[in-house]
Amino acid sequence: MKRQIKRILLWVAPAMAFHSLEAQSKLPEADVQAITQTNKHYGEAFIRNDSSIFLDCYAPDGCILMQGAPALCGQKELLLFYRGAYRTGMRNVVFTTANWYGYDGQYVTEQGTYQQFDAGNNPIGTGKYLVIWQKLARGWRMLRDMFNMD
Repeated sequence: MKRQIKRILLWVAPAMAFHSLEAQSKLPEADVQAITQTNKHYGEAFIRNDSSIFLDCYAPDGCILMQGAPALCGQKELLLFYRGAYRTGMRNVVFTTANWYGYDGQYVTEQGTYQQFDAGNNPIGTGKYLVIWQKLARGWRMLRDMFNMD
């Protein structure tokens, strides 16, 4: 009987601790909306062919971490990514958030999926992402943008 109680506690205690942590780190709805708006601006940068909108989605020391490539950090390298993606025909990207993790008022991690579109609004790619967001004076910006294609 004692052995069975210990097994139950080994499973229940971590779940309760996680639930408590999750409740303390819930992302406020205003912040969800602000990040969602920045995600929409990311897509608009490609629709309008405006790299300044794209760069504004990132923290000044932001990095893109994509599969099969070195980290692209800082405004110059982020701009190289934008130009390369635009040259491949990407004209919009839509993000769908699946979950939020680790909100502490300054940082939060977003997990989701994305779909890329060409100029005719035809899907050209899908994938998954994790973004570490940082709250700056000008709002929530991407600090680390990690993704891979399906």
